[in-house]
Amino acid sequence: MPQRRNALIGMIILMVAINVGFYFIPIDYTILGNYAIAGVFGVTALATATIIVPVPYIPVVMHIAQQYHDLYHLVLVALAAGLGSVVGEISGYAVGRSGRQAFESTRFSRWVAAQMTHPVRAFVALFALSAPPNPLFDVAGMAAGAFGVPFWIFASAVFCGRFVRMLGIVLVGAFFVVAGT
Repeated sequence: MPQRRNALIGMIILMVAINVGFYFIPIDYTILGNYAIAGVFGVTALATATIIVPVPYIPVVMHIAQQYHDLYHLVLVALAAGLGSVVGEISGYAVGRSGRQAFESTRFSRWVAAQMTHPVRAFVALFALSAPPNPLFDVAGMAAGAFGVPFWIFASAVFCGRFVRMLGIVLVGAFFVVAGT
């Protein structure tokens, strides 16, 4: 058990380091112009669809948010990122829907499975697990598919949770611009 915990801590540290590193890479995001918000959608869809290869989407979302100085565009960036994230998470839902057991039985996965048997609890659990950045959502997405949670419940809960997450990321990115001026 300590090895698993150490591996998880190491993975978290690595992911934070990769995202911080990508934040400071000098990329000119202004060249995206009118396609910046579509780019946020695409990057978050790709990042959340992949499980093995980490795609650092947080710095991209923050940089795109820094291009805008009004609440309307910041909310649009968060909406695009949230929708892209939902599109990406459909892959985990589909794996669960196919009936394959792609995750091991742990206390957490059993708890998630129990939540997926009731629509309201499924929505709340999916929202709560999708809002903060964590790797545990993959288990919940697969469990939602495996236990037949209706797609509209899955998609709406994940969108609400991811919109909250992305809005936080967008506001932090916008704060860095304000603090830097």
